[in-house]
Amino acid sequence: MSRPRLLFILLAMVPASYSLANLQEQSYYPQNFLEAYQQDELRDDKLKESLYDILSSYHIEKEGEQDKIQRKCEETEVCFIQRSDLSYKEARTYLFGELHLEKKNGKNIVRDVYCNHEYGKESGVGEYRIPNPQVMNCEHTWPQSKFNKSQNINTQKTDLHHLYPVYSPANSTRSNHNFGMVNGRVVSSSCTDSSKGTIQGTSIVGFQPPPEHRGNVARALFYFSVRFKIDIPEYEEKFLRQWNTEDPVDEFERARNEAIFKIQKNRNPFIDDQSLVSKIKDF
Repeated sequence: MSRPRLLFILLAMVPASYSLANLQEQSYYPQNFLEAYQQDELRDDKLKESLYDILSSYHIEKEGEQDKIQRKCEETEVCFIQRSDLSYKEARTYLFGELHLEKKNGKNIVRDVYCNHEYGKESGVGEYRIPNPQVMNCEHTWPQSKFNKSQNINTQKTDLHHLYPVYSPANSTRSNHNFGMVNGRVVSSSCTDSSKGTIQGTSIVGFQPPPEHRGNVARALFYFSVRFKIDIPEYEEKFLRQWNTEDPVDEFERARNEAIFKIQKNRNPFIDDQSLVSKIKDF
């Protein structure tokens, strides 16, 4: 399988000795956070609050040092913070036309994450192009109907860490259902990798993504929960924790995280250190 164009370049920049548990590799995380984390002083709500501060605050960069974070950026300082001005059109352009754009036999394609379909030029795929929405749509892994209304809605809608390209009918089938292992039916005869049905152990309708995307779903939702202060239902969290272990972070996901950081200026810490999940007992 070919890799998205930009991510292929970024993969070459990832050190071979990269450790999933090594937050020190990223200057993004402040020194006082790293020290407290290494001494096991940050767990549960305290860890979530620390991560929230890192994700939502201004960062001051200094070469060779870990970032410093603060709530305001003075006129004399050079700071960065997660972008809140990204339009939905821009976000989709980055998603389809950069992050997930691949080369196959010399042609541009985008692969959807729920059905593993490939779409090319005939579907509107290309560099910095948004495909035909009747064929492929932008999936909000955290449904828009369940956003935190006390947080910036546009920032939630355009946050690339939870956006993925999906086959439009599968997007409609998923709707705003929570994730889990389900007893039900596949999306359709042309999409047998995902299913909709009753979440195991409940009477709740849910959606089950393909095995190779389940860890990505889990880490996207853990990020979104912490970044925008929204709880994950207990029945869903059980499966997300399982998926985080069964489908670990791979090179593509790390490179995607790096590419998103360059675009919107924040990271998914659960990709940088997958073991963070075990330090939080309740999302």
